[in-house]
Amino acid sequence: MRAGRGHGLSTLRLLLWLLPLLAGCATQRPAMPDRTESAAALQERLLGLRQWEARGRVAMKSADSGGQGSLQWLQTGSAARIRLSGPFGAGAYEINWMPGQLSVMSRGAEAALEYVGPDAAERFLAEQLGWSFPVTSIRYWLLGLADPAASAAEQSDAWGRLVELRQSGWVVRYEDYAQNDATWLPHKLVIEREDLRLRVVIDKWLL
Repeated sequence: MRAGRGHGLSTLRLLLWLLPLLAGCATQRPAMPDRTESAAALQERLLGLRQWEARGRVAMKSADSGGQGSLQWLQTGSAARIRLSGPFGAGAYEINWMPGQLSVMSRGAEAALEYVGPDAAERFLAEQLGWSFPVTSIRYWLLGLADPAASAAEQSDAWGRLVELRQSGWVVRYEDYAQNDATWLPHKLVIEREDLRLRVVIDKWLL
């Protein structure tokens, strides 16, 4: 009887010791942004970035085709260098773009393709890959921002991060964010319109 009682007390002590740990596990939440920086301050800081780089993957699906490839986007001021490797069976491209001018070098090509005009990037994508999106705006969308040059409808979470953005006929949904130093940046996002869906996963940010 004493042995049974001692065993029962030991079990009770173990349960009492575990309760705070179990409670801690039950209430644990993923780390969230520090509220010390307002949404407006974060937006201003991201808009003011002179240079950033995003590395990841992109998958495309349209009514009659689909595929995936790797993405490297380097933004310096208003100029961008975009590398698409193996996207949708189209090979590899390096795109150097600035407002009004775009050059494209594909793997094995002897000379770069040159596009000139305000829609240079969109024309290249439409002619070479068969799909297009507003490159001028996507540089902001990747950072979790609306393009300041166009009107937009935005939905944000309690920390001011974009959850959904509707702009220029496109819908951008932010599925996940990742912390880069003290800054939360998009990790998974979907960019779509009626006939095209792009899913972007950014594995690494360099600010």
